Amino acid sequence: MRIPVPVVIGSVVVSAAVCWWLRTRNMDFLSPAGTVKPLPEFMTDPVKPKVASGPAPEAEMPTPEPPPKSDLDLGDIESAPGLAEYSEYASKGAGHMVSLATELETQGHWDRSLLAWERVLDSCRPSPQERKTAEDAIMRIRPTLTYWNIDPAGDIPILLQMATRKTASQNQKAAIQEAADFLRKDSDHTLLIEARVSSASRKTTAELPVTIYFSSSSKGESKSQGLAPANDAVEHHQLLILSNAYQLLRQELAGLNGIVAPENSSHPGDPKLDFQRQITRLHWFRFAESLNQDSGGQN
Repeated sequence: MRIPVPVVIGSVVVSAAVCWWLRTRNMDFLSPAGTVKPLPEFMTDPVKPKVASGPAPEAEMPTPEPPPKSDLDLGDIESAPGLAEYSEYASKGAGHMVSLATELETQGHWDRSLLAWERVLDSCRPSPQERKTAEDAIMRIRPTLTYWNIDPAGDIPILLQMATRKTASQNQKAAIQEAADFLRKDSDHTLLIEARVSSASRKTTAELPVTIYFSSSSKGESKSQGLAPANDAVEHHQLLILSNAYQLLRQELAGLNGIVAPENSSHPGDPKLDFQRQITRLHWFRFAESLNQDSGGQN
């Protein structure tokens, strides 16, 4: 029996197609030998693990070292300090007090830092550099703080007196009032300093027709200083008044125990700077205390 030709041809074609489909359909017969076909993307780019956002776990963060603990005794920081605060450390020297004041300022205890800086001047014997450092710190800190005594009823009253050989001029009266106002502010309102002008020939001379001195309510008086104004300008009178008032404070404080008197004037052309840089609030308090204890008076 003969198989029809169309059947034979169809069988051959089908066999070839099945063989190609199953065995050689994906084979590359055109690329040169040794060429490696790239792998599919899913095999070369595996899924990356998700990373949690936010800071790293605490266990992996380095622990900062605590700052070194100061061995300085800062006092009872929580309590209100007194004007003589830190005086008990004066025996350790100005260098120790400078370190104490610097530490207090670094920690933000401004009121206590100011007191410690003042102790450098009124309780120690500082070197010129230590003195300048303390003065600069006082000028820097004090304007940022409120007055020490915010209740006027607590101010210690003293008088800044001017005695003239003849009737005082209006400019002299204005000058001594401005000086008294400045001195009260310089005392940080620990004192109530008022001006008083009088005619008193016994306290003056022809060469020194004007005299100034301090007095208290208990009739205690400081020494007096004679003035010889060269003109009647308010600024000139005020310069003379403040320059001599500074000398009166130095003289009074030099005779007291337990406090270091301020230095000689360093700013003869601007005596306000002598008060601001060298007279502390404790200086003022001890000065007023001395006047109120002295009823003898010295002229």
